[in-house]
Amino acid sequence: AIFLCQMLHDFITDEGADLATRTWVNDKYGSGNKALYTFFEITFSGGWPTHASKVVKDVHPFYAVFFIVYVTLVVFGMIRIISALFLSETLQQANHDAEIMVLHNSQKSKRLKREISELFDVADTSADGLLSFKELDDLLSHPKVLAWLAELGINPMATNVLFDLLVDGDGMVDKDQFVKGISKLKGEARSQDLIPMAADCQR
Repeated sequence: AIFLCQMLHDFITDEGADLATRTWVNDKYGSGNKALYTFFEITFSGGWPTHASKVVKDVHPFYAVFFIVYVTLVVFGMIRIISALFLSETLQQANHDAEIMVLHNSQKSKRLKREISELFDVADTSADGLLSFKELDDLLSHPKVLAWLAELGINPMATNVLFDLLVDGDGMVDKDQFVKGISKLKGEARSQDLIPMAADCQR
């Protein structure tokens, strides 16, 4: 900006040059502050032809070399590089956020299975590692258990329906079946509609 301001000074003070052109050049490049603001517009507004064309056509064609170099290296070069760096940083941050989300979901899943396992231990009053229909029925008689299942997205249902979903043909439910079954039931009600069909197919 300072270089062009100095170069155009003689043209601005040349009384033999066209007054309108001199006035325009003075408004755009007549001082360091004006030239700096003009180059700000050239660099970031995308309207560089408006500020360069008149200088090249009405002052001297030599300035075309200056503007070609500046626009190529700065406007189309460095600005694109800076934009690419910002984009790269954004993508890296998005990937990092995705990794954090996966880790969070994994930890949440482990915590849920641990809580379901603890619930099984509470329900298994016989301490034989198996859950009978009566033990499950007793468990579902507690309002806190029903409320906890509702928070998981599992609609409270009759004991016999839930037992049929969890049991694997031997009339008893072990801890692994209980944990996996409750984990699968967690979520949308649509899952509960599909699991009975899967259980029937397995039998």
